[in-house]
Amino acid sequence: MSENDQKQNSPDIIPTALVKEKRTLSLIWLIPLVALAIGVWLTIKAINEKGPTVTITFKSAEGLNAGKTKVKYKNVDVGLVEEIQFGEDLSNVEVIASLSPDMRNYLTDDGTEFWVVRARLAGGKVSGLGTILSGAYISMQPGSPGKKMRHFTGLDTPPPLKIDIPGSRYVLTSPTLSSLDIGTSIFYRKLRVGEVVNYELDEKNDSIRIEVFIQSPYDKHVHENTRFWNASGISAEFGADGVEIKTESIGAILTGGIAFGKPDKVGKQPVADQGHEFYLFKSEKKAFEKQYIKKEQYLVYFDGSVRGLTIGSPVTVLGMHAGEVIDLRLEFDLRDSSFKIPVLLEMETERLSIIGQDTGMELPTLEELVRRGLRAQLRSGSLLTGQLLIDLNMYENAEPATVTYEEGVAILPTIPTSLDAIKSSLQALMNKIEKMPLEEIGQNLNGTLEGINKLTNSGDLHDTLVNLNKASAQLNKTLKQAESVAAGFDESSPAYQDIRKTMNELSAAARSLRLMMDYLERHPEALIKGK
Repeated sequence: MSENDQKQNSPDIIPTALVKEKRTLSLIWLIPLVALAIGVWLTIKAINEKGPTVTITFKSAEGLNAGKTKVKYKNVDVGLVEEIQFGEDLSNVEVIASLSPDMRNYLTDDGTEFWVVRARLAGGKVSGLGTILSGAYISMQPGSPGKKMRHFTGLDTPPPLKIDIPGSRYVLTSPTLSSLDIGTSIFYRKLRVGEVVNYELDEKNDSIRIEVFIQSPYDKHVHENTRFWNASGISAEFGADGVEIKTESIGAILTGGIAFGKPDKVGKQPVADQGHEFYLFKSEKKAFEKQYIKKEQYLVYFDGSVRGLTIGSPVTVLGMHAGEVIDLRLEFDLRDSSFKIPVLLEMETERLSIIGQDTGMELPTLEELVRRGLRAQLRSGSLLTGQLLIDLNMYENAEPATVTYEEGVAILPTIPTSLDAIKSSLQALMNKIEKMPLEEIGQNLNGTLEGINKLTNSGDLHDTLVNLNKASAQLNKTLKQAESVAAGFDESSPAYQDIRKTMNELSAAARSLRLMMDYLERHPEALIKGK
């Protein structure tokens, strides 16, 4: 047995325990750790539940209140205005609003829009009536996926259309905007199928470009040959069947409108692509008129009143529409101190169909037509409005005339109107009456019976009576001409009233002449003594 074994087995030796220190984590430290974890979780949850905060710039904060004004989408609350403050230069206001978390992914640079909803009337539509009681609110249009944004510029007016409405956009060009505006309705067969979404001035072509939206499925009716026209107000057409009134709707009468359709006699063309450009015609009648490319200009001169003749007045040939007036002005000729009115005409020569060309016959020249009696004449185009037109016709008894040219434009000869002819006849008649030797006869008569007898047997009295008979016949002839002209006018028109007044005066003059002739035949001494 070894020495060590002996020591261990010895009863006098007491064993000593070996103590080792063991480190453990106290349970008391779990409490702050759990509290910290809960705090972080609550913070993250609060941030997620609060949603994003956006800044919206408006020109005015009218109707908006911090802590009260709501932000809505499809009439559902999605946010609240928290603060309103001025911009840096005081030219606008900045509205700070907190939104719901659902809107976080839709605050992008692709289509996100904000605007203030108030009661308003625009484009024939009333919107925001509910805000009269509840107050204004901010409406939101979520955008498509794109770059995230937190600062936006609010719209001055609500956007006309939502991005989620299917349809197509087209461009209309027009010389003027007329009564159209953003939101103006567009009609197809009197159904409202779209509206105007934007317009701008095309500086290059000096015209208005109007962007319109046609909802699906009505956009499939827009073909490449479709015609658009201004359907604002009321149009009236006078025909053999009476008056026909046309309008698209009550709203179009008050606020304007646009309608479209295609020509019935033209085959269907492909559906127009989005962005296709169309011309906006002034009316439905203009939209479907046959278009003529070849046009020629002529010039006519008038020296009388052309009141009622304007740019755009019709030019007819034998009563058929053949062109229009494109310019008229007033000139003073120093050579004879007279006023003249040159009127420039544009004729659509393609309206004229030529018959007999297959026989080898040649077309008559303009000079030949004028030699045969081609003349231009002012005529009444409308008894209600007093508008005039220019009619070209053949007059066999017209005074000879030739064709002259001014800066390469042919000048067509004219003839006076029927009213001018009556005035000329009356003037000639009055000149004849003024030339009668009544005063000379009266001065040469004596105050005695011998003078009366001499006067009775004299040739002067006989000549006077003959002249009076001629004057009476001329008056009757002029009266018949006036009656013929008056038959072509409406009894309520100013022209008819003027003619009727002239006829009454002529009738009175004719009666006076007859009474005077009868009295002189019975009492020739009246030339000396008086009646």
